[in-house]
Amino acid sequence: MKKIFMLYLLLALPAEAYASGAGTTAAPFLKAAMSPRAVALGGAFSALADDSGAVFVNPAGLALFDRREAALDFSTYLQDAKMGNLSYAGMMGLHRFGLGVTFMTVGGIAKTLNDTPSSGAVPELGTFDASDMAVTLAYAKKEFAPELMPRLDGGFSLKFIRSAIDTKTAFAVAVDAGVIYRTTEKINLSMALQNLGTKMKFVEESDPLPLNLRAGALYKASEKLNVAVEINEYLQDNKIYPSLGAEYWFRNALALRGGYKFGYDTANLGSEVGLSLGFGIKVQGLGVDYAFLPFGDLGSIHRFGVWMQF
Repeated sequence: MKKIFMLYLLLALPAEAYASGAGTTAAPFLKAAMSPRAVALGGAFSALADDSGAVFVNPAGLALFDRREAALDFSTYLQDAKMGNLSYAGMMGLHRFGLGVTFMTVGGIAKTLNDTPSSGAVPELGTFDASDMAVTLAYAKKEFAPELMPRLDGGFSLKFIRSAIDTKTAFAVAVDAGVIYRTTEKINLSMALQNLGTKMKFVEESDPLPLNLRAGALYKASEKLNVAVEINEYLQDNKIYPSLGAEYWFRNALALRGGYKFGYDTANLGSEVGLSLGFGIKVQGLGVDYAFLPFGDLGSIHRFGVWMQF
């Protein structure tokens, strides 16, 4: 069970979220389903989401750009956990469509008996694996209600979720919905609700999905500099986690990114926990993204991604 505990610890859960009885949710990997670009910005991405990675944060962001894009990213967490995302964004007239696939696997978890002795060696009965997957279908429209509020983009997505632990499997269905209001040429405001859906049930236990409300803002200080802030509230946890991030582009080819997410258990994980750094490179419709997250004595997480616009 040590691997499962470490995995839950690393999925952006501050200490208060799992120290209390309230806040027990299924499929915690959904909290970490973001592109390397979004991760490098501390998760403050819902108002900036102008690429295919919007399917994981705010589907309304698919309306912010008018090209097709496919992206793939991969990261290795601690305790041999592996996570990856695949995203695609396309268009048909004024309508935008998106596809997202997220997976996480943890292998080599030791099996033990429930009635193991209190002292002495604990007998092992082999190992088992745990895995999670979510498939997201998204739709967005630019200025979806021009008569009521011009410059308001909206989107929603349908999400199919599967989790497996050894031979046991659980399923859930959820929806996301979001809006982005382009207040001025320099300022975007956003709001998104994620993971509103059914509970996941393993045998007799049922837990809700991590229902999340995002509210964010983007300030385009110049053509080169984006500054974003965001507040995440996990409603079952009854906790609020602010974050901020910045992105600076050199010659529209190299981006340096940094961010910070508040709310981690820095007393136990280290003062640098919450910090994120990264960069992006793009050349003629092709790009590479990288994000780095330090976790003190537990090690560090590296996330790599590639994308193509066409």
